[in-house]
This record gives sequence, C-alpha cells and structure tokens, in this order.
Amino acid sequence: MASTTPIEWTDATWNPVTGCTKITRGCDFCYAERFSERFRGVPGHPFENGFDLKLRPERLAQPLSWRQPRRIFVNSMSDLFHKEVPRPFIDSVFDTMEAADWHTYQVLTKRSSLMVRYLRGRYGAGKAPPHIWLCFVLRT
Repeated sequence: MASTTPIEWTDATWNPVTGCTKITRGCDFCYAERFSERFRGVPGHPFENGFDLKLRPERLAQPLSWRQPRRIFVNSMSDLFHKEVPRPFIDSVFDTMEAADWHTYQVLTKRSSLMVRYLRGRYGAGKAPPHIWLCFVLRT
C-alpha cells in the first residue's frame, strides 16, 4: 500500500491482492504487469513472483490505520474480481472498506459480471455504501 501516489485521481493505493491475468486486448499494455514483472525472481521483493495472482491477507487492515480521509484506489496492481480471488477474501476487503468508512474507495474491474454477482450476493437489491465507488472498465 502506498500512503501517497502519483495517480492524479486518487490519494493512495491499497493492494490486498496483486497480480492478474489478461482477459482483453486492453490488458496488453498493463502498467501493473510491466512493473511487477521487473522484479520476478528477486528474493524477498513483494513482486518476487512477478504478476502471478497473490492474496495478501496481511494488508487487509491497512486502511484502518489511516486516520485522515483519503481516496483509495483498491487493487491498483490487480483486479479484486479476478475469478481466482475467493469470495471470503473479497468479503474481507469489503468488511474493511465498510469499517473504515471515513475513506472513499475506488474499485475498478474489467470483470463486471463477477462484480455484479458479488454485489447482489452481499447487498441484495440494495446498493453498496456511498463511500465505495464501483466502476468497470469497458473491455476492448
């Protein structure tokens, strides 16, 4: 997690999951993959395994320690709704976002059908809390 970021539309990043797999041509130029693959094989580096999908449970509570409200880009180095991220882990991410409600969370995905299915299961016909912004990136 970065307490600051050069990304102009957010204040911080939080990566309880890293890594992903390509699903569209738009993934061909993925900055997260380029960045993480540079460190593949570097012992002890957070990206020692490159862009392989990795759950990072030790990062789940990080936003709770930030007292100043921030806009937080969730999984800037992954997709929370990747098919291999287990629902209980996604639940833990949402539990943290709901508990640390002084922040605004920005969740982006290319897997909109999985996101919609998850949201219906979690909130039924209701909506996610207003401080959790859910967006999908159109597949190209």
